[in-house]
Amino acid sequence: MRPSGDNFHLSPHVGLSHVGFDHLRTQLVDLVEPLNDQQLLSLADGIHELLRQRRALRQHHVERLRHRLNEDPDFDI
Repeated sequence: MRPSGDNFHLSPHVGLSHVGFDHLRTQLVDLVEPLNDQQLLSLADGIHELLRQRRALRQHHVERLRHRLNEDPDFDI
């Protein structure tokens, strides 16, 4: 589900604009406020695992690209 409205424009890179991110962060803090410490830690662990998976995937893509560049010496960057 993608938020709608003027505050949620994607930046030219990836993710939300600064204004959109600040708005989303405020909403998330409001949502997690009633969680107990264990629930909040569990949520944080899940987000951290997602970050680890994204980093591993990016590293995999970098390694594949390096491997392909080494196989094709005629490829100029």
